[in-house]
Amino acid sequence: MSTASPTICVVIPYYQVSAEPLVRAISSILAQQDVERPMVLIVDDSSPLPAAPIVAEHFPDHKECIRIILQKNGGAANARNTGLDNLPEGTTHVAFLDSDDEWTTDHLANALRIFDAGCDFYFAGYTRTDWEKDRFTQMGLSLEQHRCIDDERRLFEYVGDALIPIMRNQMVKTSTVVYRKNALADIRFPENLILGEDDVFWAKAVRRARKTGFCAGIELMMGKGVNISQGGEWGDVRSIQLMTQNMQKWKLIPGLLPDEPGLEPLRTEQIRQLRNTLSATVLYRLKRGMGLPMRHIMNFTLADPVWLFSLWTPIFMRIKGRQHE
Repeated sequence: MSTASPTICVVIPYYQVSAEPLVRAISSILAQQDVERPMVLIVDDSSPLPAAPIVAEHFPDHKECIRIILQKNGGAANARNTGLDNLPEGTTHVAFLDSDDEWTTDHLANALRIFDAGCDFYFAGYTRTDWEKDRFTQMGLSLEQHRCIDDERRLFEYVGDALIPIMRNQMVKTSTVVYRKNALADIRFPENLILGEDDVFWAKAVRRARKTGFCAGIELMMGKGVNISQGGEWGDVRSIQLMTQNMQKWKLIPGLLPDEPGLEPLRTEQIRQLRNTLSATVLYRLKRGMGLPMRHIMNFTLADPVWLFSLWTPIFMRIKGRQHE
């Protein structure tokens, strides 16, 4: 198949310490069925293990459809924006795939069927090997309210407001997204966020798109490579880092999505939960003599000084309870 004038370009932000995740990701792109072979644009974000030798070793027969851009480390949002700013001429549709994720073989074909039905934006179901249920099942997504486009392939037009499911439930996963380039050409990922930058993009996209479509089936298996949005067990330092990054996101949301006043109740709820969770984490660590990672707690405090009042409440209740013993 000719690749001189590509239709679909897959943008991969790349930062890994082993070759296996990227090999699996690219292999899943090349295995797509019933579509012209897409272009692959890898943005090497100063990865510890460079992408170029991996591509040369594992995909020597596909060099014409795989392009690598090298850049200083700027994070996932910056790397994806670099990809969007350097799409090959002739690109009509953009897809995203993280360097440790894999598609099913029908992902792009299903997306094109959705676009043929008049949609500009597409996403699909996803899961991980350590999950008992896929994301759509976890969030209780009901298909009855959505318009069926292809029953056999489980393709639907999304009906209703997708904003809250996107921002609260992570209904849309980056590696499942495909969109019509001309419809959303100027939207970019906010680079002042470490977490949630993709949710802001999707929120803007579904507002701009004429229609949004999705596949209710699982088209993505998430991997376990280097991933800044995952990890962390209850009470550990990583969990505090993630809380801080989430707090920064919710503090910035009003400026990033100023035309979405309906997000305020969710924002208030999320901030309250983060405050209470950090307070519980601090008490948990103190009770077990684990010490406090003060640098990370200070970062959270800089984002939200008010959380300290949430810490006082359980301490006060504990002191009050002892006084009545």
